[in-house]
Amino acid sequence: MKNYNHALLVMEKHDYPAEAREAIIRAEEKILANEKANKIYESMYRAYWLKKKNFGEFSDKSKALAELIDESVYTVYLVLLLNCTKPLLAAYRKAGISEEIYWTSVLDLKSKMLECKENYDIWGTFVEGWFMGFYKLERFGIGRFQFDLSDFGEEFYEENGIFIKEDEFCLGLHIPSHREPLTYEVRMDTYKKAFEFFKDRFDGKHIIVCCNSWLLYPDNLNILPEKSNAADFILDFQPLDIKQTYDFGDCWRIFNVGKSCLRPAELPRNTSMQKAFAEWFDQGKKAGSAYCILIFDGEKIVTRCDRETYRKKYGY
Repeated sequence: MKNYNHALLVMEKHDYPAEAREAIIRAEEKILANEKANKIYESMYRAYWLKKKNFGEFSDKSKALAELIDESVYTVYLVLLLNCTKPLLAAYRKAGISEEIYWTSVLDLKSKMLECKENYDIWGTFVEGWFMGFYKLERFGIGRFQFDLSDFGEEFYEENGIFIKEDEFCLGLHIPSHREPLTYEVRMDTYKKAFEFFKDRFDGKHIIVCCNSWLLYPDNLNILPEKSNAADFILDFQPLDIKQTYDFGDCWRIFNVGKSCLRPAELPRNTSMQKAFAEWFDQGKKAGSAYCILIFDGEKIVTRCDRETYRKKYGY
């Protein structure tokens, strides 16, 4: 396990909770102390990092290793992913990508670890398949968001002097949890950084960013407090495909897995977002998601509009 020290550096730099560090170090040391466990781990490392196989292709080894060292498979996933951050740094340097983007990218390991702790009370990750995009240099953490090398998901788009056809290159945007608030200033700083990083892939005049998220569901403007950062974030985007859902699959992101199936009256209301959504569900109303587009020209968000204009254009 040659990359153990770099994993420790990542945890230190990103200020992992002491309890999390202890759990991860304990699992690392159990692997190092057990010859059979170490062989299984090295086989997993080669499969994941060198052959770029997804965890599902060697899940039997992950489960066997977890059982052998008496740890959760979620913790085993995180150990391997942390140890892959060292060769990832070398890949960034070879590609000429800044270390600032590297450190922002690997910060997602902490975000997903905290989600795992909240939902399953385990220091690890239950979305192990998510990370391959980072390790293949197809997803990057830039500022507050993450950006994928992606394709446009609608038949076509023709507005704001821009024409985009289906499957044309665009950026996919993801909103990691457990980061700083989504203020307008933070978002603008992120868009400017993304513009600089990706401008050569476009025409140098703008970047095209698409996002499919429950956070961008237009009715959230009526669910969330008017002056909330999450509500203002919606106004950066133009909705293209809106879906209202009876079974709100992203409910766990607000209330956590163990509580997302509760009746509305039983949902926790410890945060302003939990309270807002619980009260919405109290009224028998539904949530949903939206596929949206954001166009940024290096200085301004071309697709952004104020609340009243948004209501007139899109009906929410």
